[in-house]
Amino acid sequence: MRKPINVRIWQSPLVVVLIFVAAMAIGCGSEPTRELAPSFDAKGALRDAVTELMALESAAFTLEHISGSTALVPGFLEMFKVSGVVDIPDRFELTVEAETIQPRSFVAVSVVTINDEAYMTDVISGKWLQVEPEVLPFTFANFAQTLADIIEAVDAPTVVGTERLGESETNRIQGRIHSQDLGGLVPRAAEGLEVTLDLWLEQSTNLLRQVLITGGVLATDEPGTVRRLILDDINLPVQISAPEVGQ
Repeated sequence: MRKPINVRIWQSPLVVVLIFVAAMAIGCGSEPTRELAPSFDAKGALRDAVTELMALESAAFTLEHISGSTALVPGFLEMFKVSGVVDIPDRFELTVEAETIQPRSFVAVSVVTINDEAYMTDVISGKWLQVEPEVLPFTFANFAQTLADIIEAVDAPTVVGTERLGESETNRIQGRIHSQDLGGLVPRAAEGLEVTLDLWLEQSTNLLRQVLITGGVLATDEPGTVRRLILDDINLPVQISAPEVGQ
């Protein structure tokens, strides 16, 4: 039989102080958004972000779902995350993390693209197959141009404030975009859906570091779908080579 809690312990001044300190520590774990001066030029910052992207040579990336999923095969296979590296303009390797609906089962598929050659692991055997680029569930070829085109399509950008992402101080800008303008990043994007876009730009360079995509992009998206793109390891050396087919 469990013993009752001694109420007097919780009434101890020392315990109260410790609880207060712990609560303060939790509250300080993530830095809140700080306001920027009204004079900050959001459109100018986005123009600089496009310039920085067009000079991009390589990057690691993660495109993941905060809410919802992407239907790779409607009614059968749902994607939750894709991550990898790109060697701009035409080399990338990535891993798609997905789940079958019936029966529920985790699926991971790896992809490598070098110029016009594409390779993908078989879902069942895990062995590498050479495939036509058109059959890939995602493509990150011309990655920098894709992101630059998305930024240029942002309508009515407004300043949200500043935030710290990891070791970087960033400015956060919010705007609207139509779903079809995200087609380079999310294949099979629907037409005419309005999406909210939040962009985090590094303060010192206006380099894009994170994007939050709020709203349906595909016709099959659930209401309230939220995707997040994170960029890391900017312009670090990348080695991407063709896998051995059948291995």
